[in-house]
Amino acid sequence: MGMFDSQGVHMIQHCKAVIASLLFAAGAFAQGITPPVPTDVTAQAYMGEHPRVVVNWQIPQGPWYCIVYRSIGDSLHFTRVFDIVGERYEDHGVVGGQTYYYYVKSAVWNDSLYLSGRSNIARASLGSSTGIRGTVRGVVRDDSTNAPIRSVRIRFFRQGFNWTNVVDVTDSDGFYEVEIDTGRYFIHAEPQPENNTIQYLSEWYDNAPDPSNATTVIVGNGTTFVANFGLRRFGPPRKSYISGTVLDQESEPLVGATVVIMRSIQEMQRLAATSCSTPGLGAEARVLSGIGYTRGVLWSGTTDGEGRFRAEVPPGGSYIAAAGKNGYRIQYFNHTADPTEAVIIVAASDTAGVNFQLSRPATTSNTVQGVVRDTTAARVPSRVILFPRPPQGRPVIIVHSGADGTFQFDNVESGTYIMLAVPYSNYTLGFYKEGQYGVSQWQSADTLNVGGPNQNRNVGVLAIQSIGLTRVSGIATASGGVQLVGSRIVARNSAGDILGMGVSSVPGTFSIDALPAGTVTLSVDKEPYNPELLVLNIPPNTYTINNINLIMTRAGATDVAADANAPDQFALSQNYPNPFNPATTIRYSLAEQTHVVLMVFDMLGREVGRLVDEVQKVGTHTVYYDASNLASGVYYYRLQAGGFRDVKRMLIVR
Repeated sequence: MGMFDSQGVHMIQHCKAVIASLLFAAGAFAQGITPPVPTDVTAQAYMGEHPRVVVNWQIPQGPWYCIVYRSIGDSLHFTRVFDIVGERYEDHGVVGGQTYYYYVKSAVWNDSLYLSGRSNIARASLGSSTGIRGTVRGVVRDDSTNAPIRSVRIRFFRQGFNWTNVVDVTDSDGFYEVEIDTGRYFIHAEPQPENNTIQYLSEWYDNAPDPSNATTVIVGNGTTFVANFGLRRFGPPRKSYISGTVLDQESEPLVGATVVIMRSIQEMQRLAATSCSTPGLGAEARVLSGIGYTRGVLWSGTTDGEGRFRAEVPPGGSYIAAAGKNGYRIQYFNHTADPTEAVIIVAASDTAGVNFQLSRPATTSNTVQGVVRDTTAARVPSRVILFPRPPQGRPVIIVHSGADGTFQFDNVESGTYIMLAVPYSNYTLGFYKEGQYGVSQWQSADTLNVGGPNQNRNVGVLAIQSIGLTRVSGIATASGGVQLVGSRIVARNSAGDILGMGVSSVPGTFSIDALPAGTVTLSVDKEPYNPELLVLNIPPNTYTINNINLIMTRAGATDVAADANAPDQFALSQNYPNPFNPATTIRYSLAEQTHVVLMVFDMLGREVGRLVDEVQKVGTHTVYYDASNLASGVYYYRLQAGGFRDVKRMLIVR
């Protein structure tokens, strides 16, 4: 099935569906109606090195999300395992030799949670396991009262694989038990929200805040390991206040403007990567007047007669803020339409001066509409941005899609634009490019020539596969050392799968969580700079890599394709820093697409590291090399790129 709708009849049907969805959304949130029961639930098992079960279902479009329930071994003991917007869930927490049962409910939040009835039950059986297995069981209790804690998600990470092997959830007695393949594991206890608030701190076994300090659990054939957890409650609830004003373009107070304080893009992606769930749902998903559907909402309200607002939020958090009103353009703090550039508000104490100045759009008949969706046709709620090309003259415009991923820009000034979808979590961002998904470079986007009504342009995004334990962080700067806010960093493996996404904030810092061991390519993109690539080799059992520097060069004054700035010759640069301990970066340039091999040798000519062995595109490439496993001394690195050869010397000093 093709990704994009045709015109004509399909357009009329699409418009009707959008209008019906919006009207239904307004009614659902206003009246608290019960959402529909998902239908036609199926479950398909897939074996291999990483077994999984793919669960599919059907549900009408609307302002709801779906909750997946699972039972292991029978159809009697279901637990809630995942919340998702869409009609598909991949369960990677399965093992061979087991039978799994699933059903799905839909949910919508008004002043309380409204659940649908239960769907049909689907069953999936995985092939026989090796039979070499053991058991892990335990109880999760409150550290101070010793009371059992129910609905705590228990995740198992097999060492050397960096992926979730089994997921279980504690029962009403705080008890869990799994049968699992033999091996060495880390175990993570993840409390789930109660009344939309997480009451306890998560913990690695045994009493560790992160995997680098966790105790290894060894599972032997036929053995039983008892791993109990005592979780600490968060401290007494406190509040901080964020305040400011909303003005119009004449600097007059705007009465009744909507202001929303929400989780930052960085936090939403971190929660998605580390919690095996979709954050920002339930009470945090709302339809807001003048803004639209929004996730990760921690406070929303309207301005008073003097255009003022005062938001009450949990202290110590990092938030972004937006304001909107019907008839005005949405704006993020501080005076930007791009949420990736929104200033992060750290609510260590009361914060004032969060001010907005909203402008009215031009009066035109030009519209742009479409749907954000992934390769399975699942619709992905997003913030959608129009960037004018060239960037002078017309404003950047943003709209929030509906809960079903549909969006529409009205009153767009005539001209040329590129379009970017920024999902709330679990997906990478994507520029509009006809028939493609997950296009992360602005110079690769298709342009839109806006000059009339009913332009239909759908945007494709890709799901993020968070299958590791490593947190990578660093800073994005321009070549002159200027720290860049709003740089978009995407992590991929050699197959092109999306492993994570980060956005740089002040002062240019970024982080990406849950990356696996092995070779990962980081691509960084931001207007008006050229995209850059960095090849990162993550050693096994490494959980934190810091100080990754991504340096961007400015593109020409006009939009020029990346190839126009390509190097005209092959070159291998001296590594930096040199000498180093324990990591360095190696930079090289390719004048044409070719097969590249980058290797490290010791003084005796023995290969001690193969950093790159693949076909790479024209451009300048940077490889991050961690030499923690090598002794002090002199080493050599050699680049082979087509007919080009070069060798340079580097020094490790412990």
